[in-house]
This record gives sequence, structure tokens and C-alpha cells, in this order.
Amino acid sequence: MLLGFINFLAFSQDLEHAGGGRFLKRVEHNLLLNVLYNLDSKGDVEKLLLGDFNARVEFFYAPSHDGASAFRVVRDSLNKSWCLEIKHVSNYVEAQKISSYNNPSIGIPANLMSSLPNDIRHLIKVHNNNITDKYFEEMHKLFKVETHSFPISDQFMEKLYGTMVSLIENIKAIGLPEVCFGGYSVSFRTVVDIEVWSLNVQMPQGNALKMSNLCRQIITDAMANEFDEAKYISVLDSFENYRQEKLP
Repeated sequence: MLLGFINFLAFSQDLEHAGGGRFLKRVEHNLLLNVLYNLDSKGDVEKLLLGDFNARVEFFYAPSHDGASAFRVVRDSLNKSWCLEIKHVSNYVEAQKISSYNNPSIGIPANLMSSLPNDIRHLIKVHNNNITDKYFEEMHKLFKVETHSFPISDQFMEKLYGTMVSLIENIKAIGLPEVCFGGYSVSFRTVVDIEVWSLNVQMPQGNALKMSNLCRQIITDAMANEFDEAKYISVLDSFENYRQEKLP
């Protein structure tokens, strides 16, 4: 899968998230009671891939009908250099089929539903709502996570971190969110001093889309064993050059 890498080398003036889906930006304490990491900004699948702590840099990609993927930047086992961990749900289709079989919903054609008594329609609705919750719960338990690790330079780490911090700090949503069925959502997360900053966007637009494309390209390349740090640094440099040009 190629995401049109060359097309977003230029960091456009479209700073806002406009015309996409829901938008949530959070700034919270990174630690709770000085012991536990604050994972409140992560959903169930995100916790599965990235949930044991908040890394300095994290990205999460969740398509509607495929396995989620993510990456985070951590220190290596000797705490001497940075490492990029790529994580991916490798058995999404299999887990979906098993959970669907074990948790069947009641399907009634619309033209027949209106002819049923109100109490029966209510029971069907309650059943389907409950079975949907059980479906996702079981499917998530069945997920298998595939992990790939790559050593990265301090330069790449700092540029990736600085750009993601800038994105979360400066992005603004304008207008009303569109109603999005399907598509995908992304999360960006960084640790800044004692805080954890996060940005979750459904169908991102503007610079959130550009950064999402870059992060998704990193995951795609890494899983194909074509990780190229220099290529990503050139994109991050274009982001930085634009920010400097806009300073008063």
C-alpha cells in the first residue's frame, strides 16, 4: 500500500481540521498517584497495542474494517538509544468471523419490523445492543499482536517528537463534524514533562491528515521491511521549515 508519499512533502497552510469527523484533544497528568500510567485516552484496542505505559511518542491507526496498527518510540533494553516499535493486529478477519459466529444478532427486514408489536421490537433492540458489546469484547480478546522493532537515531526521534507536539498543541477544529460511517480514526500521543497530550481524530483533515499519512507510511514501510529513516526526516524537515516561516 502506497499513500502518495510525495504528495504531502509540502506543509500546507491548512492548519485546521475541517470537514472530517469527531475531534478530541486532551492534556492530562501522565501518572496517577505517582505509580500508575494514565491510560484514559486509550480505547480497548489501543490499550492492547500501546497500553502498558505512555511512550514519548505514539501513533494509533484504526480502520473500520481491518486490523488496527500503531507505533511508539521507546528506549532500547540497555537504555542507550531509541527504538521504534511497530504493532499490528494480525488476525482481524479470523477473530471477526469467530466472534460473529459466537454472537449472532437478530436480523429482521425493515418492512417486517414495523409490523411487530412494540415489546417484541424493544426486546430485539436490547438483544442486538447487548450482543454487539459481547461481539467486540470477544473479538478484542481473540486479537493477536505482531511486533516489529527498528533502532532509530536521536535526530529522527526529536524531529518526530517535536512535530507531533506541535500538531497537538496548535491544531484547531472549525465548523461542525461530519457524520462519518466507516473510514478510519487516528490517535497521536506525546509525553510533555509530567503531562500526556493526546489527539484523536476521525477522518483527519489538514495537517492532521498530513501527519497521519506520514505515520501510516512509516508503519507500511516497516511491515514491508522497507523502513527508511532519511525519507521520513525529509518530510519532518518540511513541516519544521513551514513553522519557522510562519513565526512573527
